[in-house]
Amino acid sequence: MDEETILLEDSSVELAGVSNIESTAAPSTFSSVTIVTQIIAETTKLLIDSTTQSTSTIVSSTTGTPSTVAMETSTITPETTVTDTASFTTTESILATSTMSSITEALLFSWFDYTIFALLLLLSTFIGVYFGFLSKIKQNNKKEYLLGGKTMNKFPVSASLIASHVSGITMLGVPSEMYSHGTQYWMFIIPAFTVALLMKTIYLPVFYDLQVTSAFTYLELRFDKFVRSAASLVYALQCIIYIPIVIYVPALAFSQVTGVNLHVITPIICVICIFYTTVGGLRAVVWTDTLQFVLMIGACIAVIVLGISSVGGFMEVWEAADRGKRLIFFNMDPNPFVRTSFWTVCLGLTTLWVSNLAVNQGCVQRFLAVPDLRVAKNSLIIFTAGLIFVKSCSCFIGLLIYAKYESCDPYSTHKITKIDQILPYYIMDVGSKIPGLPGLFVSGIFSAALSTMSSVLNTLAGTIYEDFIHHRMPNASEKKASNIMKMLVVVLGFLVLGLVFVAERMGQVMHIAISSSGVTSGTMLGMFTAGMISRRMNTKGIISAAVVSMVLTGTIMTGAQLNPKPPMLPLRTDGCDAGVIANVTSILSSSVPETVEADTIPLIFKLSFMHYSLLGLISFFVVAFVVSELTGGGDISDERLLAPFRRSPEKLEKEMTLLKHNIKYEEIDMALKELQKPSDLEKK
Repeated sequence: MDEETILLEDSSVELAGVSNIESTAAPSTFSSVTIVTQIIAETTKLLIDSTTQSTSTIVSSTTGTPSTVAMETSTITPETTVTDTASFTTTESILATSTMSSITEALLFSWFDYTIFALLLLLSTFIGVYFGFLSKIKQNNKKEYLLGGKTMNKFPVSASLIASHVSGITMLGVPSEMYSHGTQYWMFIIPAFTVALLMKTIYLPVFYDLQVTSAFTYLELRFDKFVRSAASLVYALQCIIYIPIVIYVPALAFSQVTGVNLHVITPIICVICIFYTTVGGLRAVVWTDTLQFVLMIGACIAVIVLGISSVGGFMEVWEAADRGKRLIFFNMDPNPFVRTSFWTVCLGLTTLWVSNLAVNQGCVQRFLAVPDLRVAKNSLIIFTAGLIFVKSCSCFIGLLIYAKYESCDPYSTHKITKIDQILPYYIMDVGSKIPGLPGLFVSGIFSAALSTMSSVLNTLAGTIYEDFIHHRMPNASEKKASNIMKMLVVVLGFLVLGLVFVAERMGQVMHIAISSSGVTSGTMLGMFTAGMISRRMNTKGIISAAVVSMVLTGTIMTGAQLNPKPPMLPLRTDGCDAGVIANVTSILSSSVPETVEADTIPLIFKLSFMHYSLLGLISFFVVAFVVSELTGGGDISDERLLAPFRRSPEKLEKEMTLLKHNIKYEEIDMALKELQKPSDLEKK
């Protein structure tokens, strides 16, 4: 759903001057997907035994070296290569490799860590109970359940938006990106301001003037019902595929720092999330998101304060990053095939974020939950500032980690097997002696996951009801509609829970499924934007453009898997102990590096992943404009469907006058019907 999925996926499989140990088990054409998937399956089984063995392990360990919190995210991010049956590795060799690359000591949660984590779950549950049963405002109608009665305060709405946008994947992916590829991604600040400006001037006014419960209703009003249904279906499938990954990542982290089986903690977390989302509606979602946002901020600040003190001060962090050539802010190379540059970040992220924020159903729903457009714009300002702060904290944490391991990289010395494990390893290394810090950190990761899951469940239930059920039950009462949406939340929640366990056993298929979100982001943005800025776009043009855009972007994204992964920036081991260096040398001497003939890959497949959404948007507009013109163009029946700067003031004034009269007569008619009900009952 967001670009951190791609960052995590890209960094977790890169080979920099150190070859992966797993390459010794097969020729250069081995399938890392199969190996990694089996590693995760076996690791999960071993976690059952770790609960009973953890005490003896801690007692017998005398090295004082922190354990690897092996957040195996490779089911999300495997390296996609051609499958070869000769590359299948036996369970024994996998476990041997896993044992070689892990630390023997197991640092588990203390009672204080468990207390912090339990408080998060209890408070989230209490918020759901309060808004579902104790509050005077009942969640028994669509307006209240989906929009919080349109009386929500701008601060919790903004916090909810931030918490929903920042997932557990974000909190892992961004620090590892800073550590391995430098600070170029930190220029996301420019796209953040650009997106806020575009939302304020184009998208928010349109959605707010129309007052639609589902953003996809706009597509029906502007084009037709088929366009709306197709877009809603794609969005629903994206959410159902993406959310299991969001839950799986922190659940695996929790199981490996507590010894609690993954299959035990995941149902508990999901059921609590399903409960407060079902009974509490949007109000519970927003306020639990706010609580979880506070925990995320607390975790980030705690890590930053601890990290600065451990390396000797703020300036030492920057000096270490400068020595390691990590400070890269203005790589002005215009080449679109460069992995990350100033232009790829600014142009690519702007397109992706506008798609994920401006026309995303979850964000539109929250912005409509405030009383008026002025408050919505204020919420947007707070959201932008908060998003920049949270992501900047994650970026700085990446530099802190580099300063700590500048001369003895844990990835090169195989204390971790994937570069995206660097943050949890750092937490257990530096913060294990501080009571509650590991618990706060894992709670922060889980908070990001819970907020994303609850937001999507609430949003998706409303989308499915409005776009696929409402027209079949046009006379359903408000209470019945609310109950149907609550049932949808439960069904979707347990479907997601089941898919979490599927996700842990899927490799290449899951990788392709997640990548598909990048295929549709440019197309989705094009559908809404074309309708808002052009009077000439018609349904035929939109449908043709959507097909071409998704096929083109999907082809390039699939072909991009043939590319060798770009190398990381240099990582040092000269400051490690002599024994560690000797161990690494012996491992490297027996490694078989993976080679790919890059020259044989078509140039278009080398396009930077940051540009996928931009490519989809450009191709969409070209095809939509040409087809619309060839098929006679279109017209606008309601000026509110256009962005404010494209509206005709005269036509808009006439339409608004007529609309006010219609609303007035509808209210009178409803009042008369209400008055007739008591008399009808008396007759009976």
